[in-house]
Amino acid sequence: MRNLISFLLLGVLLACAPIAQHQASYSDGAGSSGVTGKIFLQKDGQPLSGAYVNIYPSHAPNLLGPSSYISSPTAADGNYSIEVPPGSYYIVARKRASGLATGAISPGDYFSEDARMLVEIKAGKLALIDLPMVYMNAPMFFKQGGGVLATEQGIRGVLTDAQDKPQAGAFAIAYSNSDIKRLPDFASSLSNEKGEFTLYLPKGGEYYLAARLHAWDMPRNGEPYGKYDGKVITPIQVPNKGFVEGIKMTLLPFTGEYKEGMNKRPF
Repeated sequence: MRNLISFLLLGVLLACAPIAQHQASYSDGAGSSGVTGKIFLQKDGQPLSGAYVNIYPSHAPNLLGPSSYISSPTAADGNYSIEVPPGSYYIVARKRASGLATGAISPGDYFSEDARMLVEIKAGKLALIDLPMVYMNAPMFFKQGGGVLATEQGIRGVLTDAQDKPQAGAFAIAYSNSDIKRLPDFASSLSNEKGEFTLYLPKGGEYYLAARLHAWDMPRNGEPYGKYDGKVITPIQVPNKGFVEGIKMTLLPFTGEYKEGMNKRPF
C-alpha cells in the first residue's frame, strides 16, 4: 500500500502542468526513430550525469509507475538517446540521490522542470529534446496516505484558469479544518482536459477546499492557486457514501511572502 501511494504522489508531482504538444526539432535517425538530447541543471546550464530519461505513452498522462522506455544513465556530458517507435509520448527526466533508476523521488533528487512534455516521435527521425533539471529541496506537499485511492464519498468538480478555461493537470486539496496554511489532508486526481477532478475522502464531514498546480513546498508567487468560494474560507459538507457534485474553483496567480524563520508562505 505504501509503495502504491508513493507512486500516486510521484505521479501528481511530475504531472502537474497543463498538457501541451512540444514543438520539437528533428534530425535524421538513419532509419531509426527516437529521442536524443542533453540533461542539464536549470540554474547554471551544467550537464548532469547519472540522470535517467523516462518515456510514457500519451494515454498515460499521470506518469504513474514504470515508464515504457528508459534511457541509460547520462554520462558526464549529460547526453542521452533512446530508440522509441513512432507515436506520441510524455518525456521526463529524474536523478535520484540513491542512484536507482526507478522509485519515488524525494528531497535531494532532481527532476525535469518541464514535467509534462508531450512529444511526437516520427518515423526515421530523432526528436531533439534537452531537459533542464531542478533540485527537489522540499518534501511533496502531501501527508503520507493523502493520495487518490477510491472511496465511497468525496467531491467532484471543475478547475478553471483566469480566463475561465478548463485547467488540466491541476488538483484539488482538502483540509479537515479551516487552517489551510499547512499541508493538506487529502488530494484529488489530476484534472483532465475538461478541468474535471475527483477528490476521494475517507468519510463524510466538513471539509475546506483549495486547488493547486504544483505538489511541492508551499505555493510559489505566480503559481495558479484557488480556494473554494474565492477569498472566503467556506466549508463543504460531504455526506457518507455520496459525492458533492458541481464544485468549481478558479486558479489565479498566487501572491504571498515567506514567514520569517519558516520555510513556507502564508496563503
